[in-house]
Amino acid sequence: MTHRKNYNFQAVLGAYAGAGLVVAFLIHFIVLSSPKYNWIFPQTAVSAPAPAPGAK
Repeated sequence: MTHRKNYNFQAVLGAYAGAGLVVAFLIHFIVLSSPKYNWIFPQTAVSAPAPAPGAK
């Protein structure tokens, strides 16, 4: 019979939490850098499209 190696639960949990935080920050900064969702510098944001000709 082979013996399974015991893993340090706190180290594994910390690694997963750290990786999750990195991914979350990366996603948020990518979204904030897009012109549509940039609320920090709204002057560079894309305005709403113009209405169709003849629309009321």
